[in-house]
Amino acid sequence: MTPLERLKTLAAWETEPVLTETEVEEVLDAAAVADNEGNSPSNDDWSPTYDINKAAAEAWLIKAARASALTEVDPPESGIVTSKVFDNCIVMARFYARRRVSTISIDT
Repeated sequence: MTPLERLKTLAAWETEPVLTETEVEEVLDAAAVADNEGNSPSNDDWSPTYDINKAAAEAWLIKAARASALTEVDPPESGIVTSKVFDNCIVMARFYARRRVSTISIDT
């Protein structure tokens, strides 16, 4: 599975509120990190490496922003309270944000 395919799965990108292909690609690009050899994403020798949890958290925040104004029952009489969509998106964003691994550099 490619990093893009993995992000699409983690972000449930086709589930309302949906993300576009471009948005998912941009979120993944923003989560690019140095590879195992220390090459940064701007280096020609960079091997594509991503903080997939950062990308997933960001994707869920975008979905939450889209759902933030929803408060009604949709469709009427369905029992689906759309404000819960926002709450669920925030829960998922926090879940992936907590899974991020922090790194530090130490100059010797």
